[in-house]
Amino acid sequence: MRSSQFLKVTVLVFCFFVRPAAAETVDEASAIIFKAMEEEMARSREALKVDVFEPPYFIHYQVRHHHRVSVLASFGSLIDSSKGENRTLFVDVRVGDKSFDSSVPGSHQYGTQQMVPLDNDYDALRRALWQETDLRYKQAIMNYLKKKGRYISGVEAHDIDDFSAGDPVGVRIEEVPEIGVDVDLWEEQARQISAVFKQAPEIEKSRVKLNADRIIRHYMDSDGNKIRSTILRYGVSLEAWTKTESGAPIHDQETITLSGLKQFPSVEELTGKADRLIRGLKELKKAARAEPYVGPAIFSPDASAILFHEAIGHRLEADRLRQATDGKTFMKKVGKRILPPFLTVVDNPLLKNYNETDLAGHYLFDDEGQKSQKVVLIDQGVLKSFLLSRTPVSGFSRSNGHARSDGTKLPMSRMGNILVQSDKRLSPDALKQSLIDEVKRQKKPYGLFVKKILSGETQTEAANFQVFKGKPIYIYKVYPDGREELVRGVEFVGTPLSMISKVIATGRDDRVINGFCGAESGFIPVTSVTPSVLLSEVELQAASQTRLRPPILTPPPL
Repeated sequence: MRSSQFLKVTVLVFCFFVRPAAAETVDEASAIIFKAMEEEMARSREALKVDVFEPPYFIHYQVRHHHRVSVLASFGSLIDSSKGENRTLFVDVRVGDKSFDSSVPGSHQYGTQQMVPLDNDYDALRRALWQETDLRYKQAIMNYLKKKGRYISGVEAHDIDDFSAGDPVGVRIEEVPEIGVDVDLWEEQARQISAVFKQAPEIEKSRVKLNADRIIRHYMDSDGNKIRSTILRYGVSLEAWTKTESGAPIHDQETITLSGLKQFPSVEELTGKADRLIRGLKELKKAARAEPYVGPAIFSPDASAILFHEAIGHRLEADRLRQATDGKTFMKKVGKRILPPFLTVVDNPLLKNYNETDLAGHYLFDDEGQKSQKVVLIDQGVLKSFLLSRTPVSGFSRSNGHARSDGTKLPMSRMGNILVQSDKRLSPDALKQSLIDEVKRQKKPYGLFVKKILSGETQTEAANFQVFKGKPIYIYKVYPDGREELVRGVEFVGTPLSMISKVIATGRDDRVINGFCGAESGFIPVTSVTPSVLLSEVELQAASQTRLRPPILTPPPL
């Protein structure tokens, strides 16, 4: 899995269609979509069968209507301004029964060319549903036979049901908010904000992006659930690139995620962020390259978010425990201590905001139609539960509403809003002094302060090394006299069980870190609410470095 705390990562490529104003209202459009789903699902459950195989025992449909607005500017000039709509379709078909069915990991990793109409054409929608359902039914039969063969041959055991009973069924139709973007205003604001980078000839490339995304999700399954929900997201991204004298590229960015236009930052706030971005890159250009290091360190909330997300979060996503290839780090540790006793970890997708900051990982119903739930994963250091979909794992037979996907891949248990809570919280000065005390105790020449980090990644498969790593951009040496020195060019690495046991205190500076996480079910919005943490030991290794010749000529004036 790869994850990033910033909203810059995407691997899904959509074709956008400019759509004329439709005669139907949103409610009328939803009625047509749900009617097409209902009719095609009923037909498939009754008559979709071949040879000795019965019709599917479970079908799940999901149509997502995407409406996007994006404005991009660089050095005071508009680069792109676009808006568009498209629809995606997901179909899951299961044959067999709940105790043994056709579900296998990765069954939807390869997409199909879907012709999902943007017009609310009932017949065309049914045709798209029919085609995808037929394909997934045939695929389900093949998966069922392969799975049965592995079981009969003894390659794989099967002592847990494949599918659990869901929540009581129901119809939940949420209101759909307007996207409400004034594109002309955004274009002018993007020009104003990006013009700040004209003042910095050291910046070789920069961009300012304002974007809005409204996703209307239509969900229906053969249990009887029918859900319409909306994700409304606004974002601002400021990015800049430069190079050191030796040609090493340096990149930094600031990103803001919001769920409403009322919280949108002013032009003054955003130009201030652009100024800080420029100053930071100038400092990084002059910073020395750090050497590999083992010793104590403070991780800022940004960095500790990556630490807990990669070392803990992904390994508590329970669907992977059903995979023979997974490392199953915490499978047999329920009821045992895996973190220091002053730490508690909770995932709560029900939270919409925290300290007046919107949480990107908020949702009310997951992608299997189940109500989201607050889950205490680790209580005072002791592992209590996992993030669960409707796929049971040993000791846990019911979903807790954490099946998530990007709308084109098979849902699996994923994080939503991860909150790290601590009973050992220190002020910034006290936390820094504790770091210095630890440096002296270990007789190290310095400790580290990891201030900002761009991304992290981890591997959970048994065949791979059970490690994770993060890529800091602002990292400081902290000397015993309290002096700090900015360095660059390293990344931290560690094994999960070892590194998380090294947390010895936290700060009082809990902060919301919104972003996207990429894993088997696609890139999804997630949030970490984490404080700074002090670790008795971290390991830094030299980061790979590309050297490019700096520009030969000075840039032309802007």
